[in-house]
Amino acid sequence: MSRGDFKLQPTYVPYEVERRVLEYWRTNGIFQKWKSWRGGPIFAFLEGPPTTNGMPHVGHVRGRTYKDVVLRFHRLLGYDVWPQGGWDMQGMPVEWEVEKRLKLRSKKEVERYGLEQFAKKCNELVEEYLTYWREWGTERLGLWLDVENAYETRQPTYIEYAWRVIKKAYERGLLVEDYRVLWFCPRCETSLSDHEVALGYEERRDPSIYVKFRVEGRGDEYLVIWTTTPWTLVDNEAVAVHPEYAYAKVEVENGEKWWVAEQLAPRLMELFGIRRWRIVEVKRGSELFGLRYTHPLAEEVPERAGRTYTVVTADFVTLDQGTGLVHMAPGHGPEDFEVAKKYGLRVTNSVEINGIYNEMGGKYAGKYVHDVDKEIIEDLRKKGLLVKAEEIKHEYPHCWRCGTKLILRADRQWFIAISKIREHMYKELRGVNVVPQKLRDRFDIFVQNARDWNISRSRVWGTPLPIWRCRKDGRILVVGSLEELKRLAKELPPVDDFWLVHRPWIDRVVLKTEDCDEWVREPYVMDVWLDSGVAWIAAVDGERNGELWSRLFPYDFVTEGIDQTRGWFYSLLASAMVYVGKAPYKTVLIQGLILDKHGQKMSKSKGNVIWARDLFEKYGADPVRLYILSKAAPWEDLAFDPDEVKTTISDLNILWNVVKFADTYMALDGFTAEKYPLEKWLSKALEEDRWLLSEFNQLVEAFTQYMKNYEFHKAANLWREFVVETLSHRYIRLLRRRVWSEEPSDDKYAAYAVLHHVLKNVIVLGSIFTPFVAEYLWQAYVKKYEGGAAESVHLASYPTAGPIERELVDAFRELFTAFSALAEARNRAGIKLRWPIREVYINGGRYLDRYRELLKYLGNVKEVKTGSCPSGYVKASEDAVEACIPPKLEPELYYEALAREIVRRIQVMRKEAGLEINDMIKVAVGTKSEDVRKAVETLKDYIQRETRAVELTIGEEVDGKVWEISGEKVAIAIRKA
Repeated sequence: MSRGDFKLQPTYVPYEVERRVLEYWRTNGIFQKWKSWRGGPIFAFLEGPPTTNGMPHVGHVRGRTYKDVVLRFHRLLGYDVWPQGGWDMQGMPVEWEVEKRLKLRSKKEVERYGLEQFAKKCNELVEEYLTYWREWGTERLGLWLDVENAYETRQPTYIEYAWRVIKKAYERGLLVEDYRVLWFCPRCETSLSDHEVALGYEERRDPSIYVKFRVEGRGDEYLVIWTTTPWTLVDNEAVAVHPEYAYAKVEVENGEKWWVAEQLAPRLMELFGIRRWRIVEVKRGSELFGLRYTHPLAEEVPERAGRTYTVVTADFVTLDQGTGLVHMAPGHGPEDFEVAKKYGLRVTNSVEINGIYNEMGGKYAGKYVHDVDKEIIEDLRKKGLLVKAEEIKHEYPHCWRCGTKLILRADRQWFIAISKIREHMYKELRGVNVVPQKLRDRFDIFVQNARDWNISRSRVWGTPLPIWRCRKDGRILVVGSLEELKRLAKELPPVDDFWLVHRPWIDRVVLKTEDCDEWVREPYVMDVWLDSGVAWIAAVDGERNGELWSRLFPYDFVTEGIDQTRGWFYSLLASAMVYVGKAPYKTVLIQGLILDKHGQKMSKSKGNVIWARDLFEKYGADPVRLYILSKAAPWEDLAFDPDEVKTTISDLNILWNVVKFADTYMALDGFTAEKYPLEKWLSKALEEDRWLLSEFNQLVEAFTQYMKNYEFHKAANLWREFVVETLSHRYIRLLRRRVWSEEPSDDKYAAYAVLHHVLKNVIVLGSIFTPFVAEYLWQAYVKKYEGGAAESVHLASYPTAGPIERELVDAFRELFTAFSALAEARNRAGIKLRWPIREVYINGGRYLDRYRELLKYLGNVKEVKTGSCPSGYVKASEDAVEACIPPKLEPELYYEALAREIVRRIQVMRKEAGLEINDMIKVAVGTKSEDVRKAVETLKDYIQRETRAVELTIGEEVDGKVWEISGEKVAIAIRKA
């Protein structure tokens, strides 16, 4: 496909433009030339890999547009960009989609289905969606990422790096196996890391109950506790109080005595509906230490009967909620667990990984924890131990993939001891440029408080944990590469390397060393965030390609959504700190969320997700990109309204029309950039031409600074405003009077030279935001008038800002302010702009003498005066500039106005007839109106000149198109001469 295949059609049609441009890029290898250019400093980008487990949607479009904008901007600046793509292809997101397809409802059903088949189905799924991602999430978006050399987290050479990080953690004493309380998803039957948990908080309603624990040996004396997780009462082991708080023994109406925090007693008694009560004793929390009580569910759970339960002290107890006495279930709470270790309490856990009570759960055995909540509440009520039951609305974590409510339970898992390197991590993070600064606290605080990273997952499709345990003595061996695995293996399953590093095949690999005959692998895969988290080295196979990796690391730029401060951004930082002790990136751009037009979060279940394919087919990629870039700062939430995309289509159509205007008249007058170079013709330019150059140079300065600050919204809106207002509404309006003249003049060619320079570079700047239409206009217009222009706009150079005539800019801004005030005065008087008026008075301007003639032309007035507004005149003002005009038209000016209306209708008919700008015509006008007849006769020469008519006749009856002009019916017929 060549430049000749690009024609400036009457209007901008996004889909057709993008189809042609894609074909041109493919045919001419433009992307390959773009990415292989060498010559400037490297700009290293690291792709946050999207998970290929579904179709790309508008949220992906937003983030990937920002990535493309940054890459294109730096390439135009002369950087050697590194645009490698990447795909996240493992983990629960993929498993979840496969389970839904296969209608599998639990991990046990997955196991019955068969792990080999299931793993292959996972691989098939990512292959299927990869096709859509390459087309609709990349190519059709205009995103220039190198997907041919994209990294894939499922590949053996990539997986090795996750193994290397684990081995390095082991060598540094950071790999820990421990029994701790962790969040689990009972649906997925696996634990989650803290940053995974942070991704899934949702508001929900849960039970909120106050329960009495009977104090041993004291009759009707009770400890009153509060909990929102009734199911954890089964595993209660203690009650905690704060050692320094005062606790009151409150005697209530029925003679019972309840221990609660003294400060909370009045509010609690009101909540419980207790009208008469008195405090009979007050003790410090430390004095309650060792007080013994009876387990509230001892009869229902025999495992809990006959044991001692006591009050302990803990500094984490607060008076913000509850009673000041905290029910402790060390098997279901991290803080409870730590207190249990301190006092030697038992850590009981009667709940399995799937959320079902085991035999230790007594009457609740075999039941699901959240189903048991209501049953426990009813059992407590029957026993007289339920003080109050209500509901609470609060934020609670759910599985970030399947949406199931999480549970806390104690289990043995593998961790990276982030707590040992946390201070160094934070110090490295402080050296990273986080954009915007106002959001960096979210990242900083998370890292400052980061706990050990739980990396083991009880799942199938993921990077296998490379830990083997000696069967005879329990020692561990960590494998750091595929080569090491093969060297140590007693035997390998008959599969290729790809399947060898996946479950279940790797589970069958038994290792042997001199000191142990049989090493058996720990049956886990790793946290999927560790998969994508090693991309900083795995993406380029850094150990084998050390020179390349050393040029890229640390990466100049990464960007993802705000949730990734606790996701990918964090996992990159943590894994790099373990492996090389350094932050892996220099700048992090945090993106806001994408919402629907009502401000609601998008989700498949709500049915408000907008898919990339639907958007591009209906509106085109360029308008969608420009809309996203313009509407909000990258870090702000964006409510996406598809109907608003039409405004960007309109603006791009204005750019199209400006280029079409330039092309029309430059072709007529034989202009080329080589024949009329700007540097030689600038001296012949008029003030309005020099003003445009100054405005453009200001645009380049501001645009560049905004882009460097990642303020894409400001740069995009500045560009749009320049195209629509400065170029179309202002400069082109001023230029028309010169280009309509058929006489050649130096200032006309100077104007063409200026307009070409500005248009060419506006297209270059626009190529960052709207790569398709910019390429089309480059091929159809720029290369037509500039033979030495780059093969593609994306291979062009970034424009340089020239000198700015500040006073000239101020004068022209005042001109357009005066024109705006004049237009408003016309509007108030009901006089159209096409209708000439005798005079206008301008007050408040500083540069009137400089732009007087231009204002006469723009405002269609015969004379521009200064001074106070005459009595009876209509006035309007804008920014301290006032315009005053006569309240009605004079007769001779009225005829001129009618002539202008006729000219306007003829021009519309020329366009409808598909006539070229230089086609001559014959015109006939038919009307019974004396005013219209007199206007045509009086201004016949003007009408013919404006419409390129070689003949103009007027009569009462004409077979033509009937128009209504100022209340009169006028028939007009035109034909080519």
